[in-house]
Amino acid sequence: MKNATEFAKKFKTFRKKLTNEDVVHSEHGAIGEVIYAHLLWNATTKQATAAYKKMISASVDMNDLRMNHVFEMVELIGISYPQAEDRAKRLKTVLNAIYKREHNVSLDSLEGAGKRDIREYFETLSGITPFVCNRVISLNFDVSAVPVDERTLDALVTNGIVHEDADVADTAAWLGRQIKATEVLAVHAGLQSWVEQQPVKKPVKKKAKKKVVKKTPAKKKVAKKAPANKKVVAKKSVTKKKVVTKVAKKSPVKKKAATKKKVTKKPATKKTTKKKVAKKKVAKKKTTKKKTKK
Repeated sequence: MKNATEFAKKFKTFRKKLTNEDVVHSEHGAIGEVIYAHLLWNATTKQATAAYKKMISASVDMNDLRMNHVFEMVELIGISYPQAEDRAKRLKTVLNAIYKREHNVSLDSLEGAGKRDIREYFETLSGITPFVCNRVISLNFDVSAVPVDERTLDALVTNGIVHEDADVADTAAWLGRQIKATEVLAVHAGLQSWVEQQPVKKPVKKKAKKKVVKKTPAKKKVAKKAPANKKVVAKKSVTKKKVVTKVAKKSPVKKKAATKKKVTKKPATKKTTKKKVAKKKVAKKKTTKKKTKK
């Protein structure tokens, strides 16, 4: 924190003005404190106590409370409750994270655990805020941690007790160095009571910025001077002489094709020389008839 020494002196003086208040532990143990701390975050003790009673009376057990939908939780605590929807979402997320680790809505696994392990266990729960984390581990596990929410921070900054640039995490860590471990609960109770007496800042609604439509500057029409009519000098049309480059093309000497003499083929009259087959004259044997004697 900036100017830590200067603000440490201011806090020491401020602390003497805090009233002694008792811290009431939840009758439902550490899980009950997880639920109650979520309801006390950025709210008053009166609001948190009334809402806690409604949620417990409407549930069979802690697991039944975990099973509620976000809109059901909002209906139980009331729509007008500060940050009702965000509060319900965070509570359900944290209870689900515990259930995934424990397979039950309980913190039995932390019995006998060291303070460092306990702090790490809660700081790594999905959806948890520094206020809820510090309140639970300080009340139920004797870990030195000061609960600070946005409402507490605003009150401290407004009264000049912490630097205006400080955030919730920085302020909680810084206060932890200013307070002894045995005094954490007493300071937290007195600080909570003091914060509830401070005027609540109304959330400033951001005004929607009007879209400024840039007017495009009207372009001035510059009257163009009509150019003086220059006498058009009739240019003599220069008739370009066509330079005909006569290339004496040598007419290719056509070679006379050697005229083939027409050979009048005489029809070849095939001489069909019939071979005269010389018929051999067979000499007929003269059969001499034998004269039969009578």
